[in-house]
Amino acid sequence: MTQFTTISEILEAVEEQDIDFVKFHFSDADGIFKEIDVPSALLENAFSKGLPFDNSVGGTFKPTGSDLMLKPDPRTFSILSYGNARLNTKQRYGRVTCELTFLDGQAFDGCVRSNLKLFVRKIYQSGYTFSVSSSLSFYLFDSASVLPVCAPSASSAPFASSVPSASLSPETILKMENVKRDILTALNNADVDIVSLRQTHVGGPIAMVFKDGSVLRTADNMMTAKYLVSDVARRHNLHASFMPKPATNLEGLSATFGFTLMKDEFNEFYHPDQDMMISDKARGFIAGIFKHIRAISAVTNPSVNSYKRIVQKGKAPYYVSWSAVDRNSLVRLPSSRGRATKIEVQNADSSCNPYLSLLVLIAAGISGIDEELTPVAAVNFETHDYSESEKLALSAGTLPSTLREAIAAFNSDTLIKDALGESVSTSIYQTAAMEWNEYIGCVHAWELEKYL
Repeated sequence: MTQFTTISEILEAVEEQDIDFVKFHFSDADGIFKEIDVPSALLENAFSKGLPFDNSVGGTFKPTGSDLMLKPDPRTFSILSYGNARLNTKQRYGRVTCELTFLDGQAFDGCVRSNLKLFVRKIYQSGYTFSVSSSLSFYLFDSASVLPVCAPSASSAPFASSVPSASLSPETILKMENVKRDILTALNNADVDIVSLRQTHVGGPIAMVFKDGSVLRTADNMMTAKYLVSDVARRHNLHASFMPKPATNLEGLSATFGFTLMKDEFNEFYHPDQDMMISDKARGFIAGIFKHIRAISAVTNPSVNSYKRIVQKGKAPYYVSWSAVDRNSLVRLPSSRGRATKIEVQNADSSCNPYLSLLVLIAAGISGIDEELTPVAAVNFETHDYSESEKLALSAGTLPSTLREAIAAFNSDTLIKDALGESVSTSIYQTAAMEWNEYIGCVHAWELEKYL
């Protein structure tokens, strides 16, 4: 796939392939792409000068007293096809990821992408570079079966993917296979590099595993992938869900981030002569995340539903622990060492905003290195048969059990809020507080079944 780097290359490709419009995408604080369609005739001016717009577009930005400007990043431009790729559809459109500024070009601190880019740039200026691996999972549901929130029958979860695989019709299985094939085509066309698109069993979650890349490219790829997966599924009359725990009897949906810290071509997390062959910087990075993880959870696990996935006996991390063996630990050390030494954080879910999640995880990890922190001892053995009290004794505590706990921790964590900036921090706290208040005032299916 062609990698565009300049405005002239984009304009030439748009003309050659007869593109009618380009979708200008920008992320809100909730991690959802908003879009404005720009006719091809206006592209040159929009790319070179930016695109002014009313900051109420999408309804998620707090009033700033000023309109904003979309500044597209030419390196994220790609050309995609309408409809089903197997039908050889001729209609095409362009898309590009944008940042937000004020009309005078000054930075808008509510822009999640530029906040991450500026933070990573400071690290780069100190001589360090982060490389990130990541994964993201989702479900494919029958669009006609998706029920509204708080519907009394919601607990039955009549989704295609909640039905045992043996009962799925051959037509449904074939349809899902066709969707996965078209998702791979769309990701390739958008220059989103993945290692695999895997589904361990029919009707189960589908995981996208992304190739290692820079921090910003990783976040861009994850956001673009979520958009494309949803778009392809919709064109097949299916619904792609990134809801952390869409049904009681379904496996939760995760997002993972694996970090490598490089300096002068050397992996700073590796040390051949220390325990587990990892450095003091690696231990400091882990300890920094542990110190701030309860506040971080408000970002990496941003909804009420996120905490239906994080339970004591679930597959998702619950205890604040790290291990090279226990796959359910909060932080996992993959077996590779040397240049490939990596610290993998596993608590995030698929609903998270990758721009903000990467920012707070790196900020916490770097603070742990700077403060020369040391984490609790690693749990390098399986803990399946251990009691909950034994697991707690081996850990540095637990993750929050509810969104309310997470936002309380977030509101008292100065480092995390400073890393995000005042505008984004305020948005996260207010949105979460509003969601929690709505949730506790809603009568749910479980309550009706138990008490009615």
